Amino acid sequence: MIASFFKTSKPIHYIIFSIVLTSLFVYNRIIGRNFVSNVFNSFNELSYFLVLIASLLTLVFIVTKNNLTHNNSFAALFFCLFIMAFPQTLQDPSKLIANLCVLLSLRRIVSLNNKTNIAKKLLDASLWVCLAILFDFFSIFFFMPLIMGLILYSAFEIKNIFIVFCSILAFGVLLSSFNLLVYNHLPVFSDYFTFSNVKIQKNIFQNDIMFSAFMLLTIFFGVINYFFTGAFKNRANRPSTLILIFIIIAGIVAFLFCQIDSKEICLYVLAPTAILMANYCETTRYRWVPELIIISLVIAPILQLSFNLL
Repeated sequence: MIASFFKTSKPIHYIIFSIVLTSLFVYNRIIGRNFVSNVFNSFNELSYFLVLIASLLTLVFIVTKNNLTHNNSFAALFFCLFIMAFPQTLQDPSKLIANLCVLLSLRRIVSLNNKTNIAKKLLDASLWVCLAILFDFFSIFFFMPLIMGLILYSAFEIKNIFIVFCSILAFGVLLSSFNLLVYNHLPVFSDYFTFSNVKIQKNIFQNDIMFSAFMLLTIFFGVINYFFTGAFKNRANRPSTLILIFIIIAGIVAFLFCQIDSKEICLYVLAPTAILMANYCETTRYRWVPELIIISLVIAPILQLSFNLL
């Protein structure tokens, strides 16, 4: 019944999604914290909230512009449900901004499918990943989906690889110029590239049942479903879906190498996972399964508040 309501995209859906995200944001970042009300803090929180809404809109744009799903609201629905299930993703503003940059990069990577303006799209995608690295070093792993995009869209040529390296160099020059103008010194790159603090997550999958279940559902219903349904046979969407899978892999790798017990970084896998789950809801013959998944994701935050399982 719930899945049927979102089966056809309607404006009312996005009003609901906006209300849900607004409620989650206010609860987790204002009510649930010792928020000091002043102009500066209020402006910051408003900016972070707009980043979250922009992430949702970017996800919707990617899905509709590239026909990654049918005319439904499943992708946006699952994105909101994942935020509900993992409210820790709202705790770190830098991750919110980096995630938006990654989504904007994904938008350009997926659009390589139409074989037009490849150089411009590669430049944009590389710059967005570089910008994400400024806010979260572990966004560097999202160069992997960019390289895979070059391979999958038959654009893996010397000149295109050169464009990626040139965009990285150009970003470095712009960053250095900014620091010279504003701070009168060159940037200290160790402030951004902190390999010395890298630790591999070891115990979180054993200690956090809810997070482990989420990862298993992601792999099973998203990735495995891709190979056992018509999605793999659809030549038009096959590269785009593989890109989403590589985004998820990059997000999991980034999570494994981030600071110990830091689950905010799983924000990176929510949007691509939402698209894969939307594809699953469209293709599965067992209509009760999407209902069960949606209800489970709704119950998850209730369990969190009641038993502190997350």
